[in-house]
Amino acid sequence: MSSAAQAYPRPGGYASLRIPAAAFEVLVYLAVVAVASLCFLAGWLTVNGAVVLTVVLLTSLIVMSWIHLGQGRHPCFLFLCMLLLFQGGRLIGYCLGAEPEPMRVQLMGMDTFNFSRNEQGLVLLCVVLSAICLYAPCRWNYHRILPPDDRPVRTYLPYLYLVFFATLPIQAFKNYRYYDYAQQHGGYLYIYLNHAGLASSVPFIVRFVSLITFPVFVALFVFEKRKKYLYLVAGLYVATASFILLLGQRSTVFALAVSLWYVAQVKSGRKPRVLRSVAFVATLVLLAVLIQVSRENPEQSVDISDIVTAPADFLVLQGASLGVTQVAVRYRDMFWPYASSYLLHEVQNAFVASDASNYYRGKLFAFDVSVFLNPVTFSLGQGTGGSYVGEAYILGGVPGVIAISLLLGAGLRRLYRMSARADLLFVVAMILSDVLWMPRGVLLDWFSAFIRNLIAILLLIAGWWTYRLITSIRHMPAGSGSLTVDAGMA
Repeated sequence: MSSAAQAYPRPGGYASLRIPAAAFEVLVYLAVVAVASLCFLAGWLTVNGAVVLTVVLLTSLIVMSWIHLGQGRHPCFLFLCMLLLFQGGRLIGYCLGAEPEPMRVQLMGMDTFNFSRNEQGLVLLCVVLSAICLYAPCRWNYHRILPPDDRPVRTYLPYLYLVFFATLPIQAFKNYRYYDYAQQHGGYLYIYLNHAGLASSVPFIVRFVSLITFPVFVALFVFEKRKKYLYLVAGLYVATASFILLLGQRSTVFALAVSLWYVAQVKSGRKPRVLRSVAFVATLVLLAVLIQVSRENPEQSVDISDIVTAPADFLVLQGASLGVTQVAVRYRDMFWPYASSYLLHEVQNAFVASDASNYYRGKLFAFDVSVFLNPVTFSLGQGTGGSYVGEAYILGGVPGVIAISLLLGAGLRRLYRMSARADLLFVVAMILSDVLWMPRGVLLDWFSAFIRNLIAILLLIAGWWTYRLITSIRHMPAGSGSLTVDAGMA
């Protein structure tokens, strides 16, 4: 008998056990947040220090999502960018020296004010935790998708072009009529004073038909690969949307532009061109600044100094949504009784006109915040916008922010996987623009808009079957029906 002890093999699972890189990244972020929170509570970390740390964490998450999530080809990357813009714009302004007090609340034309130190720290914690919980599901078990195969959807292109060119003039008329009517009644703010009156300025059939133009345009942008046709369709659609931009309403068009950028990146499959992407963002920022100036001061001319300081000023202005989150955290007890009412009315937003003329308490979270801060200014058509972080905190405090952000991250991951098919990429493009607006919007606006667009999609499907029936009859050989009958009789 050998005296040497027999070596037992180690279990295979234990030998191959290792911490996934995604889990390690998330654990590191959570550890940093935990240590920073303890330092903040102990008084070793100031509010401004926490602001800088928040910017660093949010920016690093965006960089990590660029590196590990397909270099911008993921809805999570775009959502984190919008989160940094709308919830962290003032924080970045502080880091750039453009905003001396990043946590002061400056909304609805009121004198600026600050909340307590602990409340400010809690707001920053909610924003950072939301970003981490968004990133974690998307990073976990990530697999890059290939550009979708467009062969199964090419057959729809002739029908889509026919519907697009038939409905585009109607949309142009509707948008021009909206622009002209609003200008006659006070301009941009009239949209929020009497949206129902603005909608009734055009016949119902015009509004109904123009509702189809948007999904048709998105479908063409997703299905078409020939660049000259893409440029033609996009140029014509933007021309009709220019009336909305001239009116001063830029959110819808800009969110759509970002969504179409995502679609273009997924379709290309090539390495993104960073300089071109930077130029695209810079163009959107400059255009947003020009629209802002023309909307608020139509007679004011824009000089070079305005353009030089435009990026920093733009960040500070867009970051005002952080103030909405602060109000939600500070006055949660006042908003919480209406949480279920907020969600119910958000689902109806795409079908029911909501403006200052039909406001009542508990209808919409963004409206309640605006009225709470300055009811007189709200009655004149101004508002604060919303904040999904603030609304999530109202629903469940910090655990609510974590839970809703994890669900949202799982939804973004699902949208990315759907992008592997051309037909499902079309659905993603229809949803994405409203999802990306959530840092400045509310929780269920995207769902309401999708239901409205789904109705238009169902009409398109019905039209497709009619189109297919007509074309099949038109191409049927003459006399084929009689030959079939004669053969049966024989």
